[in-house]
Amino acid sequence: MTDVPSPSRLRPAAWLLGLLMVLATVVAGSSPAQARAVPELVKVAITSVTPPTGDPKTPITIKGTVTNTSSVSMTWVQASFWRSQDEINDTRDLSDLLASPATVPVGMRWFREPNEASIFNITDPEANQTFEPGDTGSFSVTGTPAQMGLTSPNAVYAVGIHVQASPGNQPRRTVGRARVLTVLSDAHTSANLASVIVLSAPPSRRIDGTFTDESLSDDITHRLKPLAEAAHTRNATVLVDPSLIDEVRAMASGYRVAGKGPNTVVGTGQERAKEWLNLVEPLLSSGRAYRLPYGNADVVGAVRQGSPRLLPKIKHALDPSNPAAHLPLAIIDPAAELDNSSFKTLAKELSPSVILTCAASVRKGVREDSGVKIIGLADTVRTGGHPQSNSDPQRRGILLSQALLMTRESIPAVTLVTTVEDVQATAPISWLHLQNLSTVLNGAKPGLHLPESRAGDTILKDPWWQVQHDVGIDADGWSDLVGASPQTASLTSAKFVSRSLSSSLKDREAWAVDVMRPASEVIAGNGLVLHSASQFVMSSSRNDFPLTITNSLAQTVRVKVVVTSENPQRIDIPDTQVVAIQPKETQTIKFAPKASSNGVVEMQAHLSTPSGRLLGSQANFVVKATQMDDVGWIIIVVSALVLIIATVLRIRQVTASSRRDTETAAPDAERPATKLDDISDDARAAPARKDQEAVPGDDSAPGPLTNIDDPTV
Repeated sequence: MTDVPSPSRLRPAAWLLGLLMVLATVVAGSSPAQARAVPELVKVAITSVTPPTGDPKTPITIKGTVTNTSSVSMTWVQASFWRSQDEINDTRDLSDLLASPATVPVGMRWFREPNEASIFNITDPEANQTFEPGDTGSFSVTGTPAQMGLTSPNAVYAVGIHVQASPGNQPRRTVGRARVLTVLSDAHTSANLASVIVLSAPPSRRIDGTFTDESLSDDITHRLKPLAEAAHTRNATVLVDPSLIDEVRAMASGYRVAGKGPNTVVGTGQERAKEWLNLVEPLLSSGRAYRLPYGNADVVGAVRQGSPRLLPKIKHALDPSNPAAHLPLAIIDPAAELDNSSFKTLAKELSPSVILTCAASVRKGVREDSGVKIIGLADTVRTGGHPQSNSDPQRRGILLSQALLMTRESIPAVTLVTTVEDVQATAPISWLHLQNLSTVLNGAKPGLHLPESRAGDTILKDPWWQVQHDVGIDADGWSDLVGASPQTASLTSAKFVSRSLSSSLKDREAWAVDVMRPASEVIAGNGLVLHSASQFVMSSSRNDFPLTITNSLAQTVRVKVVVTSENPQRIDIPDTQVVAIQPKETQTIKFAPKASSNGVVEMQAHLSTPSGRLLGSQANFVVKATQMDDVGWIIIVVSALVLIIATVLRIRQVTASSRRDTETAAPDAERPATKLDDISDDARAAPARKDQEAVPGDDSAPGPLTNIDDPTV
């Protein structure tokens, strides 16, 4: 909305009230400690400050928006230029100002700019225009520092926006404020700033080599490429995440992105990845580069949470073939969690070259202990930043002000550059000189200045550690499944464990679900299917029966079949041999039950990794053993042998008897037949001696004689 004539000519009473409020502000003083915060009914956003620095005679124009965040409508919403005439003399004053809420009044309105350029009516007071809840209006105000009483060159001042309105039926009052810092410079103004460009991104490559989405490709275009370009054009130090190098190299060689369900699509960022690698790889040999822990792992948080055991695995995650492997290690602690105890552990286990932390006081300068150099970062780097650095102009003003004041106090000014906005905020100007981190490190002094220990939570909360443990287990299971060598399996597991601790991650559990999905789905039974008949009948103690395995995955897998039963004492089935199944292949394998007795047993067959981790896919079937048991078979065999032997003996007896009969009949045929009348009386008398016993073994003993021709017989 365009400016309207001065409200002083429209509403004298309201104008008088405004003056009284200004006087009240002056009486209250400009000290943040003495002033009271006023509840904000609107949100004031500063979108532009032009110029961010200049001499006292150069007008400053502030632009932005005002949004009604309350539940009441307002009238006569007006934005005014305000300033604090108190110069910010040193870093302590600056820290105090930044620590105070933006709603605390620390200055005074100013509205005496010619043509009323220092005041802007967001709503038209003549038309009684209302500013409803949720409405947003823009403003633009201009003020000349010299006319506002800001006359000292080579100094830092606070300026900003002061918004007044009549909320509902209430009297006109202040409803919102916003601040920004400006540096008034002259020919003698000079400051140094070491900007450290951080090349890191949330991990997005899944365990099977596919990518969760195209977020990394987009990040290369909109953030990572401008950061790499800035590293070339500025005398800046670069910290690079080796995991990011691995992922971009994978993209450059051609990659696929997860689609709907099990499907994947061809990635579109291959050429962008190649261009970015061409930008970054020369930086790695420039002498101005360090490497971060693999995945930009939060090693400080891990140690603070009592998990130093992970440090060797994080160290092992870096493949020697990675282009960043030869770089010295740097650790970043933007959350200010580092303490002396954690430092000792990190120094022992990881041997970093430098640690950049918000936990160390910047006023102590660069310190060195155990061969590690420690740089204290300014508070603006702290995770989450300051409420007063929400916009690019505010961030720019803070960085310029810090650099000037820290240089004046001989304090090394070091800041992290992680976004395009940071690149713009640290853009060099005539009096701001960008320097390499090595220049700062050369002035390191001995002695550690950190808290001995630190209580409280870390960014790595307790519930995450179970998820992190599961990531490692699933990574091991996947490596076993695809037949990775022990060295490759160990490296894969270490990489995913390290990436799970990434400082770049916002939602760790969502990341774990995405990148470990291929492993978790296979372990749950997806992609590999085991088929079998519903029943198998054993006709002997051992039989071979078929099972069929179908692999619908994109990888060759190595599996075996593990069979369990409700009665292994009756029928037992040993594990099958490990078999390799190609993608989209169906393969039949044999299993060999061993029965010790007859009966019916229900069985469950499971696919497993070679090491024995069950994969979820299973087949249920029944094995029916109908053969005799071992004792029965022994009896049958022995009985058969006895029968055979008896039969052979009987045949031999019959054969021998027939032979004797034949031999006996031949001589009798040659002799004349004996007449019955020739038989002696002694022969007839033989029956009368039937009580006489023959002597055993005496062949001469007489025996009964029978004459078949005798009719008396």
